[in-house]
Order: sequence, then C-alpha cells, then structure tokens
Amino acid sequence: MARESYSVFRDETKLEADYVPVELPHRDAAIQRLTQLFKSLVENPGDASKMVIITGPTGAGKTAVTKRVGAMIQELAEQNSIYLRYVHINLRQYNTSFMVLNRIIQHFKPKFPYGELNLTGLVDILSNEILAKEDAYMLLCLDEVNVQSERNLLSEPSLIYNLTGMHEDSPRQRLSLIFIARSESDPSVCSTLHPQYSMIRFAKYSRPQLRDILNKRAGEAFLEGTVLNDTIDVILDFAAESGDARYALELLRLAGKCADDAESPRITPECVRQAKASLDPKPIDPREVIRDLGLHPKLVLLAIIRQLKKTQKAYVLLGEVEAPYRLICEEYSTESHSIKPHGHIEVWEYIRDLRDLYNILSIEDAPGQKFTTWLRLKVPIEFIERELEDESKGGFKLS
Repeated sequence: MARESYSVFRDETKLEADYVPVELPHRDAAIQRLTQLFKSLVENPGDASKMVIITGPTGAGKTAVTKRVGAMIQELAEQNSIYLRYVHINLRQYNTSFMVLNRIIQHFKPKFPYGELNLTGLVDILSNEILAKEDAYMLLCLDEVNVQSERNLLSEPSLIYNLTGMHEDSPRQRLSLIFIARSESDPSVCSTLHPQYSMIRFAKYSRPQLRDILNKRAGEAFLEGTVLNDTIDVILDFAAESGDARYALELLRLAGKCADDAESPRITPECVRQAKASLDPKPIDPREVIRDLGLHPKLVLLAIIRQLKKTQKAYVLLGEVEAPYRLICEEYSTESHSIKPHGHIEVWEYIRDLRDLYNILSIEDAPGQKFTTWLRLKVPIEFIERELEDESKGGFKLS
C-alpha cells in the first residue's frame, strides 16, 4: 500500500487571492467607514445613490475590505426583506462593456444571455426587467479601474453614463457604485463620476502589520508548527518595502508548495527564497554572479551559504562568517598553492560588493543590538551552491 504523501497545508485555499477572511487585521477603520457610507441602502432603500472611490497601492486590502462590506450589506438587506445584491466585477478579467454588463446580469439571472443583444438592450434588461420589475437594488464594485485596458472602458460614456443614469429621473435610486483604483490621479476614475462621490484612501501595510497578517493567515492555512518565525522574517524582507499583503501571502503559499515538493515537515527560509525566485520576472542569474566574482568573494559567499544551511535561519551574523571562511580557505588550499585568509576589512568589503554590485545580499543592523550586523541572502541557497560546487570540482581558480 502506497504511503500517503505528507503536506504542510491544512487548507491552501486560505492563501488564495479570492479568499476573504472573517477578520481583516488593521482595516477596522476602513470597514467601519465603508459600512457607514452604505448602510442607508438598507435603512432607506432607493432614497439616494451612493458613489465611492477607494484608492491605494496593490495589496493594501482594498478588494478584501470591499467584498467583506458588500457581503455584510447584502446580508443585512436580506434580514430586512430587501432584494439587494452586491456585485463585484474585476475589470482585468471583464474588460469590455458587454462583458461587464453580461456578468452583472448573470448575478441576477444565471442562465443569461438569451441571445444577441446590443449595449442598449443589456442596459434596458438590467434597468427595467431586473431592478425595476423585481424591485431590486444593486451595490456594484468595479475593481482595478487603473489598468490601461480599463481606461478605455471607463471612458466609454455608453457604459458608465448609462449605468449611473439608469434611474436618474426615477424616484427610486437602485444602483450604487464603488470604484477601486491604485491611484486617484487618473482622470478615468474621477471624471466619469458624479461630483458628489466619497473617497477612501488605503495606506500600504507596515512591516508589523504584514507580520500580523501573515501569522493570522498561516494559522488558517498550515498545520501547527510548520511555519518557522525566520520564514516569516524572510517574507517580510521581500514584501515590507512595498507593503503588499497579496505578494507576501503568495510568497507564503509558494513556500508551502516548495516544502511539500521537498517532502519537508517545515517551511524554511530557503523555501521562501525559492518562492521569490519563481515570482521574480527577472531573476538573478547565479552563473553570472559566480563568473564575475574573485576567489575570496566566492569563498566568503560559500561561508555565508554554509552557515545559513547549518542554522536554517533567515540571516547570518557578520561575526559568524569569518571563522567558516578561514576553514574554507584551508579546505581549498593545495600543496602548490596555499589560500591565505584575508582580514576583517577585506571580508567586509566583499560582503558589501555582494550587496551593492550583485544584489544577492541585504545588510542591516540587528534590532536592539549594537555593533551586530545581519546578512540575508536574497536568492536560493541551492542556486548559488550548485554553481560554486560545479566550479570547485575542478578546483577554484586561484588567481
């Protein structure tokens, strides 16, 4: 009987982009404000149409917050016997007026379309055959409106103006709109809307906030004890500058897949480095790095790699590199050529070159520790190690 394969995952779907957790850390204020703006749709249905623009960088929680509030508003409406539907359309996926309107109508009538219809016919079905005839209301979110292909879409008066003008002269306002954009400066976002819209701006997540998000989601997605603290630290190193939670969570998911592929019971920092390499559109070529390095920088890099493999940590201390480096110098010395270790100043210069010239290391001061420096590898250990081993088989070039 075949042995069942082990997985570090409890539920991988908890890391997928479409998953909206019950709790959204550090977004309570945004949830409260958005709920406040749209609660009148339930308290006084049809009295007024609401329009909101939500802006912020990628991975700031805009989509998740909007979906969470939309679901809450729809549920509250159902509890009050009001036929209201929250409809979320991603304009990257539905990138023409026809596709958008067809998808909206399918939320009410899943078997739609019925035949060939032009844009005016689709608007008429939505306005008269669905919303007015069925006494229905809609909270519509158009997501990713800043993508170039959507700018043309939003500039089409036939879509936006028909939507916003469907019940302009009617005593019942049945449509409210949310636009999600990365930037409020794009004229395609603001110029198409009624002057009296509300704006909510999302800031990028801070490093501590990203840590909270990763820890929370790791608890949902993975078996207990499989995600190391150092693993989270490496993800933060890669994602904290942008504050992109979506990217950080994708790194965590791919790191889990890497651990499964290796049949490892733990998701290690090396798994994250491999995940990062798989996502990078222009990954660092280790062959070019090794080819350009001199002998002693190669041996210092090998010392860093061996120390990282030994400790399985996210970083190696600068003071932990020099002793292994000296041993490696001795290891690769020959009877005809002794490799004499270089001093502390030279080793430090090699490490800075690995950061500044080759971008494979990051250097930072250890928090709360004077005169302590952390070195973090930005590329997978196995990539660099493989190239170093291939070169060392014939003996490193000693000049």
